[in-house]
Amino acid sequence: MDTKPLNQPEANDETEASPKLVAALKRLTPQPLFVPPSVDASVLKAARQHLARRESRRGRGLNPWLLWPAFASACVVLALLAHTLTKPIRPDFAREDLNRDGRVDILDAFHLARELQTNTPLPATLDLNGDGVVDRRDAEIIAALAVKLEKGGPS
Repeated sequence: MDTKPLNQPEANDETEASPKLVAALKRLTPQPLFVPPSVDASVLKAARQHLARRESRRGRGLNPWLLWPAFASACVVLALLAHTLTKPIRPDFAREDLNRDGRVDILDAFHLARELQTNTPLPATLDLNGDGVVDRRDAEIIAALAVKLEKGGPS
């Protein structure tokens, strides 16, 4: 990286301007410009009128206190929307639908029978006959529901 200070002449730089350039710059001295007081007054008057119009328009804008109810309503709507969208979508399954495929079939009875053979504690919600114990009779209830035919249905 270059550590030399910016805008500083180097040792071999020529710091003198050419005499032609110096003469041209001396000829460009500004002439005094005369502005009549009437023009100066009319420009000042127009500027004051313009600023007064802008000031009066500023007062006619929306009152910030009127925006608070809209802001509060938007916050409530956003909170409800966030609550609704973050809630897990859990379809309601029948208590007997153990594999949660939307149907009570023989696979659900097989699933419960397999769980009973592992001797792991099962939730009380699987006690389908209400005797206080989850056992093979509960699996038989699921099997009976799976093969049950509706009356009047196709045979």
